Amino acid sequence: MNTTNTFRGEFEVAFGKKKVKGAFTMNALRLVMKNEGIKLEGFDAYVGEDPLTAIPTIGYYSCISEAIKTGKELKMNKEQFIAEVLDNGGLDAISEAVAAALDTGSEGKA
Repeated sequence: MNTTNTFRGEFEVAFGKKKVKGAFTMNALRLVMKNEGIKLEGFDAYVGEDPLTAIPTIGYYSCISEAIKTGKELKMNKEQFIAEVLDNGGLDAISEAVAAALDTGSEGKA
């Protein structure tokens, strides 16, 4: 029985000279749903309704999840993180990580 969890999309965003690592994982997804008040079945709608908020928010909780696992703390609030991501080009890295975790490119493949 294979118990490997392949739900993972890693990324790194730069804020000035500081780089922050994140990974969209099951725990990051849990943090997004818990803190944003959404259910799993509403996740697609959440992302589709306002991607300029949703994608950076997913990135924020992905970075928090990684920081928790390493015993560190993300010293940036959510709105500050979103502003930095949108204004400094981090949106693509997070979007690609989310797509990798969800494996959206494999639809229709045999």
